[in-house]
Amino acid sequence: MAIIKEKGLVLKYSNINDNDRLFTVFFPETGKITAMSKGIRSHKHKDFSALQPFCYSDFVIDTSKGLGYITSAQVIENFYDIRTSVQKTSLASYITDIVSLISDEIAYDDEFFRFTLNTLFMISKVNTQNPETEKDELIKLKAIYEMKTVCNSGYSPVMNQCSICNSTRELEYFDTYEGGIVCKSCHDSGHSPESVKISGSCLRMLAYICASDFKSVFKFNASSDAIKEASEICEKYLVNKLEIVSAKLEYFKSIICS
Repeated sequence: MAIIKEKGLVLKYSNINDNDRLFTVFFPETGKITAMSKGIRSHKHKDFSALQPFCYSDFVIDTSKGLGYITSAQVIENFYDIRTSVQKTSLASYITDIVSLISDEIAYDDEFFRFTLNTLFMISKVNTQNPETEKDELIKLKAIYEMKTVCNSGYSPVMNQCSICNSTRELEYFDTYEGGIVCKSCHDSGHSPESVKISGSCLRMLAYICASDFKSVFKFNASSDAIKEASEICEKYLVNKLEIVSAKLEYFKSIICS
């Protein structure tokens, strides 16, 4: 395919010299593409606004010479409100970094692409007037994106019975290595040494996230404690199952906890 004409999301860029940048763009059909834009560091460049981080734009990319060259890009949605808060910006950076780091072997599809866009939209609309509410909402969105990304990659955790013995009694632990809930008996007998205690409210939150489709997954309420608990589990699960370690996560956590 010499010419790519597709709508995509700008994940990141790096400066090549004083004039040019190399971009990583995420497309629903093509996947991730690395492409150069010449002269883009000038604010007067015709594509400057369309090639900012988190921008959803309409691209034309020439790949006939191996490395892609962006011949045109037009903004569809720039999620401007993300930039109104350093907390929002840091989470959006982490989300796009996950997509950048995820294995190319994992099949991308339109639903996952739309889910990523919807997550950025939800981040942009978080109310910044109340710092505590903003914090909870952003941590909630983080947990949702992490868990649904792992689920979409084929590693949905077992949530309705013990992932070791299949018991449905005393489901009080979560094992990010085994991939699911663990009963008290298996935990106490040493069959799941890496499992962590999980509250009932956190269990219900994770079960809802795993069972929901990409559109309805955002539609739930949870306590601040349950959100924080789920967030810790989801980030460990992402690391253990997809081996994704992002420096952007540590920055987000330092910002959100400050």
